[in-house]
Amino acid sequence: MELLDVYDDFGNITGKKIVRGDKSVKLTPNEHIAVAIVFIENSSGEFLIQKTSLEKGGEYSSTGGHIDSGETPLEAIKREIKEELGISVDNDKIESLGYVLYDKPLRYVFYLKKDINLKEVNIQKEEVASIEYMSKEKIFSLIDNNLFLTSHAILFNIILKEK
Repeated sequence: MELLDVYDDFGNITGKKIVRGDKSVKLTPNEHIAVAIVFIENSSGEFLIQKTSLEKGGEYSSTGGHIDSGETPLEAIKREIKEELGISVDNDKIESLGYVLYDKPLRYVFYLKKDINLKEVNIQKEEVASIEYMSKEKIFSLIDNNLFLTSHAILFNIILKEK
């Protein structure tokens, strides 16, 4: 059973916890669960993009997932990178770009500049079908054709403004 902390509109943990996936829980308009998303850019200016498994929708996205109860957003994104890509980034400088309130979750956004050898990646098949480095143009083409996860498309535009 995975527990998730409930956050307010300002990213503060309220003290309330919910079980992930429990559809009976109704959050008020100012209560949110939180997710962490990272955009990994290589030295060629391409971003590491994954195609989610069919069970997860088969859309293109960046790496990320729910922030477990008691976990910081940074700890969560390091865990998600390890789970989904099979690589450790514990010693890397991951830059926090704050959070965005879109839809119901708070989305904590991170940026990592790192050249990752795709041959060293061990994807989590339950969640990730494939990965590849993509140019900004290719990502925008996926967005324009509704093949990119909407929330990640919005966050990608934020990354481009920041970087």
